[in-house]
Amino acid sequence: INDCDTLVVEGHVEASMDSKTLEILKTGSYEGTVTIDVAEIHGKFQGNLTARKKLIVHASGWVSGTVRYGSLLVSEGGVVSGDIDLTVADELDGT
Repeated sequence: INDCDTLVVEGHVEASMDSKTLEILKTGSYEGTVTIDVAEIHGKFQGNLTARKKLIVHASGWVSGTVRYGSLLVSEGGVVSGDIDLTVADELDGT
């Protein structure tokens, strides 16, 4: 999935994505590789996730895998596990 302004996931998605915004709702799950500006997780994500600007994991959210982020906000109850590291956004876009 490329050049999608905002992808909202209510069901199950298995795909690779490079775009602007990903929102996974409580009922949603995503498995794959994602490079995104902003990711907002209420449901489940498994795979490789790079949030260039911001990763938000809500209380019902669960993220597992290789995770890179510009900034991170995890609400109480939210889960982030795996290989997790800060990534400077400017290094990703070459500026």
